[in-house]
Amino acid sequence: MRKLRNKYRAVLINESTYEERFSFRLSRINVILLAVVLFIFNALFVSAVIVYTPLKEYIPGYSDQKVKMNAYRAMATADSLDRAMAIRDAYIDNLRNVLSGNLPADSITLTVPTVKAPGAADLQPSLADSLMREKVRAEEAYSVHATGNAATLDRFGLPGLLFFPPLRGVVTSTFNPSEGHYGIDIVTKADEAVKACLDGTVILASWTSDAGYVIQVQHTLDLVSVYKHNAVLLKKTGDHVKAGEAIAIVGNSGELTTGPHLHFELWSGGRAVDPQTYIGFQ
Repeated sequence: MRKLRNKYRAVLINESTYEERFSFRLSRINVILLAVVLFIFNALFVSAVIVYTPLKEYIPGYSDQKVKMNAYRAMATADSLDRAMAIRDAYIDNLRNVLSGNLPADSITLTVPTVKAPGAADLQPSLADSLMREKVRAEEAYSVHATGNAATLDRFGLPGLLFFPPLRGVVTSTFNPSEGHYGIDIVTKADEAVKACLDGTVILASWTSDAGYVIQVQHTLDLVSVYKHNAVLLKKTGDHVKAGEAIAIVGNSGELTTGPHLHFELWSGGRAVDPQTYIGFQ
């Protein structure tokens, strides 16, 4: 300890003139303390650089932050998939048990014995039943009378029916029975498809000199829709059509036309009604 406290002087002298330029006193203990302080500051600086800068990625043992985030997301996704798979497996097991009849017995005690459930052999149709089904199916193949009650129609509306617009476009001529115009004229782009407004059966698919290619469809509740001046007919007489199904292509056929358009009529019980009352064409 005595040697550590001994004082020394460090002097800087000009070599050519031997003039003293700088001097300071020190001891061994001061040198040791200065070295310790410099070492601590250097360690703190290096630690801060490693912790707060991306340089730590180059040190073995440290992982990239993006890698950590991707690993976390992968773990969360795997956990979600595991839960989804467990739910699907439970659903499939329950469905398999329902289809195979391996269901647990109900906890309610039945006081009256149940009737034996019919087997697959009991549900097979008989020969007479099969023949009757085929006969009815053949007779109804081209029937235009669908199920419905005409009495449900009132004088001003057609309740319970949702019409599909046969065409989207501009109505250039409205319903005017006093002038013999029993429908409306709709103008749209060329080669647009004309669609059935309701389910029904085609009762006419032909050509006339004044209306060109004409197609008529019989619907429920004694309704008939008429589509005139078509370029092409896509259905023939006797075909069953669904609402919204294409039945023709807009055209300019016939003598009573001045350009490509659709003349659409709607008849109820033999009486022409205004299609715009029930259908929007815009």
